[in-house]
Amino acid sequence: MKLIVITRSDFFPGEAEAITTLFYYDLEILHLRKPESDITEIESLLDKIPEEYHSRIVVHEHFQLVNRYHLKGIHLNRRNPHVPQDYKGHISCSCHSLEEVKQHKPSCNYVFLSPIFDSISKAGYSSAFTANQLQEAHRQGIIDSRVMALGGLDSERMNDIKQFGFGGAVLLGDIWNHLGNDFIPHFLRLRQAAFTPIILSIAGSDCSGGAGIQADTKTISALGGYAATVITAITAQNTQGVQAVYPQTDETVRRQIESVMDDLPPHAVKIGMVHDANIVTAITDCLQIYRPPHVVYDPVMISTSGRRLMTEETIQAICEKLFPLCTLITPNLHETALLTGNTINSINDMEEAAQTLAHRYGISVLVKGGHLEGNEMCDVLFHRENIYRYNVAKIESHNLHGTGCTLSSAIATQLAYENPMEEAVRQAKQYVYQAINRGKNMQIGQGNGPLWHFF
Repeated sequence: MKLIVITRSDFFPGEAEAITTLFYYDLEILHLRKPESDITEIESLLDKIPEEYHSRIVVHEHFQLVNRYHLKGIHLNRRNPHVPQDYKGHISCSCHSLEEVKQHKPSCNYVFLSPIFDSISKAGYSSAFTANQLQEAHRQGIIDSRVMALGGLDSERMNDIKQFGFGGAVLLGDIWNHLGNDFIPHFLRLRQAAFTPIILSIAGSDCSGGAGIQADTKTISALGGYAATVITAITAQNTQGVQAVYPQTDETVRRQIESVMDDLPPHAVKIGMVHDANIVTAITDCLQIYRPPHVVYDPVMISTSGRRLMTEETIQAICEKLFPLCTLITPNLHETALLTGNTINSINDMEEAAQTLAHRYGISVLVKGGHLEGNEMCDVLFHRENIYRYNVAKIESHNLHGTGCTLSSAIATQLAYENPMEEAVRQAKQYVYQAINRGKNMQIGQGNGPLWHFF
């Protein structure tokens, strides 16, 4: 569903910064509604919002500003009910009955229908519709993807809106009531409730459930996504080690990817165990055809003990074919040393290596520093010529099986929510830290146990 925010009717200190932050966290559309405003006040607010976001703004008054500021469009309401002469751009409008929806929907890109629930921002403005009325309107095609629900919406009501068939949720009172430290976390919760991203995991199967596609599925589900899977190999393993690996054919992998991509195109792809060059080719062929928006690859080339897990031919195929199609790769220190040819002994070494790989393949790189000495762990992200360090205290635990799988699938899920890269990594790291902490005292198996993904 679309997520649309309407501004407060008043101007307040820090409003431009708050709006800019919402756009940074991928708000799709903002409706600028200031009923008593002077045009110069609107201009002053727009001047403080970066131009790159102007194309996401719809105005409710002073329609002449659309061309001047290259805004998204206009919104018709009782104060301004008419389209300006010769205007050909985006149009939305407010509706307060199902009859009005039927009347105005054909001439608009979308319409607001309100109030669906009792208003949060307007005292005494009560719901105008019953659940049965809304369900019947959806059955008749009156409520569809071009009708946005407005009035009394919060994260608890998002599932109801989906069931009624609305194409989006319009937020006003609920979002602005959370100004302060909870503003963005609350917006992210709303966005997660409104949108269920599909994440495809291409990886090996771990029958013990701790790593591979099993860890990916648990992680994606815990973070509110929908997990689809492509199995590259079936492994016989448990907490004490890997007993056998049964590779799938490249054709089997290709057909699985095609089946998923053709029916439920993912918002992000996570890639894990890729054990031979033919499978690399099958994966890259599909990525080039379907072009998913985000691809996160955890290059499982070397085990924790330092043992190489794939042939030189496969590594070469990965470097030449797969890396350039990725959004992000997440090598550990052993893998980073292998890929760069340099020993990695410090955080500075990690930063240099991340930059080298990022420039070589035109991608972002997260070097995982879990094997460095000390009580603190640091991962280093190189993204768009910027370096980010993620420092956390190490947790003493024997249950670390699947940590890399969990991190990479968590990042893929956060990218699917359209979080900026550095924020996606931060949130994923926070999730993994909690998963390790919650699982540190579990007794599952006799060896290196799993994380606890649900909390």
